Amino acid sequence: MTMALPSRRLLLAGLSAAFLMTLAGCFGSAPPVPKEQYFRLISSTGPEPVGNPLSGTVEVPPFKAEGVMGERPLLFTQDNGMKLEQRNYAYWTDPPPAMLRDQLIAFLAAAKLADQVVPSELRVNAQYRVEGRIKRLEQLAGATNGGAITLELALIDKATDDIVASGIYEVTKDARGPNIDDAVHALNAGLDEIFAQFVADLAKRG
Repeated sequence: MTMALPSRRLLLAGLSAAFLMTLAGCFGSAPPVPKEQYFRLISSTGPEPVGNPLSGTVEVPPFKAEGVMGERPLLFTQDNGMKLEQRNYAYWTDPPPAMLRDQLIAFLAAAKLADQVVPSELRVNAQYRVEGRIKRLEQLAGATNGGAITLELALIDKATDDIVASGIYEVTKDARGPNIDDAVHALNAGLDEIFAQFVADLAKRG
């Protein structure tokens, strides 16, 4: 009995070593974790000046967004919006309500819509307010790749609380390829179209 103990210990040690080597092999063959990516939506900074500018200051608060529309992970759909999923490891640099608001301010200022276009946090004495709502902002994946963006935008006279101009602007753009980068470029192009149409509608106000 005494002579059998060393052999049993050696057997157990060998089995433990083999188990650890198997585990190491499994972990060694696992695919690498994708690195995180961060994207911006950037509108054009060279719009045509508004032919009928506003007198005074326009303030723009962060856009409204419900549920996943306001979160930083990029969204994608494979059935044209019936089911939305969040991209793993792919994020917007800022939450979409703040990111889109900042881009709209830059666009309206470049278009010379008013004497000043500022974020609402500055709490200046503004005569007008632009309110925006994100209704759709996602990659179209699957058979065709692209981007879909829908924004509700309204210019409000703060003195009367009347809506000067408003609309729901929807654009779907094809992407050049199947990658997320291509979809973001398509969303950027769609954002430019929406902002340009909003400015054109503001210029036609009564």
